[in-house]
Amino acid sequence: MNHHTTRRVHHTTAFITFVAIVFCLFFQINKIGPFRDINPFGEDPYDAVGSFATQGALLIGILTYARALRLCDDPTQATKMRLILRGNILVLCTMLVTLLTDALAVLLNPLPPSFWSNVLLIELVLMFLLVLCGIITLITVFKSIQPGPSPRDLTPADGIDDLWTLARVPVTKIEAFLPPAFVAWVRRFDSDRAFAHVRWLHPRTHPWRFACALGLLVGLGLTLAQLQEGLPPSLAIGLLVAAIFVGAELIATLVGFALLGGYLGLRPAFRLPSPSV
Repeated sequence: MNHHTTRRVHHTTAFITFVAIVFCLFFQINKIGPFRDINPFGEDPYDAVGSFATQGALLIGILTYARALRLCDDPTQATKMRLILRGNILVLCTMLVTLLTDALAVLLNPLPPSFWSNVLLIELVLMFLLVLCGIITLITVFKSIQPGPSPRDLTPADGIDDLWTLARVPVTKIEAFLPPAFVAWVRRFDSDRAFAHVRWLHPRTHPWRFACALGLLVGLGLTLAQLQEGLPPSLAIGLLVAAIFVGAELIATLVGFALLGGYLGLRPAFRLPSPSV
């Protein structure tokens, strides 16, 4: 695979990841300030769809961009080209489904005529346009690329190594301004070193155990984030809310890992790979 192709894939993935970041900002901003009381998709069940979708789109987008960046830096990563395509497809589909859900909320709950209502509608239309541009760009770039079969034995450890590219590449580019020992450490670092002292949680040998720990950690993080809106009225309610957040994130993580882990190259495949994307 030539350099021109890898650069096009990188640029396309960078654009789609950028759209995913804008999508997350769109979702969060429209839950606060002047939009709080008029936003129809800021309430459940629409809000629940958006909450999980923004997490998924952002995490998958960042992982996919890291893989595309690593491909530019290391041609041997061409075996992950199909995974890069799959990641971009999932990010776009996740955003599109969520935006369609938001549009349905607007249709079922018409906005009152006001300046901020018009702003909200314009934002929604612009998000649709950005996602449409991402779809067109992805099709244009990949229509002439024939990705080979993706590896079947990848684990979350390989995903961590991919994500580390986001730190390694910038450090390498400015290594002349950094301490040599630090640059050498960044280059040597990988998931095996990170989990050398916690082998019972190593994502390469215990991927499901690692997925459970990750789901619990995210759930705890969301619980702490909710405290910024104020303390619960009682300890019992606080514990109940925490249990709901942690339990929901744990279940979502395990379900996502089971359904999409193999598709995204984050766990060993359950069965023989399909020749289709």
